[in-house]
Amino acid sequence: MAETITTNTTNTETSQIISVDSNEPKGSKSDAKNGAASSDITEDEPPAPPKTVFRKIWTWWCKLYGTYSFLILVVVAICFARAYPPLGATYLAPQITATWIAVVIIFVLSGLGLRTEEFTKAFQRLKFNLFVQVFNFGFVSALVFGFSRLMVSIGILSQTSANGMVICACMPITINMVLVLTKSSSGDEAAAVFNAAFGNMTGVFLSPA
Repeated sequence: MAETITTNTTNTETSQIISVDSNEPKGSKSDAKNGAASSDITEDEPPAPPKTVFRKIWTWWCKLYGTYSFLILVVVAICFARAYPPLGATYLAPQITATWIAVVIIFVLSGLGLRTEEFTKAFQRLKFNLFVQVFNFGFVSALVFGFSRLMVSIGILSQTSANGMVICACMPITINMVLVLTKSSSGDEAAAVFNAAFGNMTGVFLSPA
């Protein structure tokens, strides 16, 4: 009987100890870890230094050049031609580079950057293509002809200069300038390629010799 009482007492004490251990808060270990992590707070990164005047000017120039690169390069070429004319007139051989090589390179680059479907769509726009050709060979020529005759009647231009103006107005549009200007203005390159090529072919028969 005594042994039974002793055993019951021991089991009761053991169950009390287990219940005490089980009543401990489960989040104590996680709270400790969070406390340790919160103590290791990293410092905020310092703010970026303000842009200098030179950097602001450089950023502004890059944006300006990206938007008006063609016009800027034209002005630079004119300045070089004014400062040293033999550079373009003699050493660069414009009778070959400007009339053949430049045109071939422009056409190749334009053709590689365009899809066949775009050329098909440009060819099918008959009204637009007809308007471009009539405007170039008809309206511009008539306008320049009337203006030149007015200048001759007033006495500002000679007859030779007036005739030269009319002949230049009857010439077809130049291939290289049309493609370059269309590309720089984000226009329809396929329509520009077609009308430039077609205008130069028809100009053989429409432009005065």
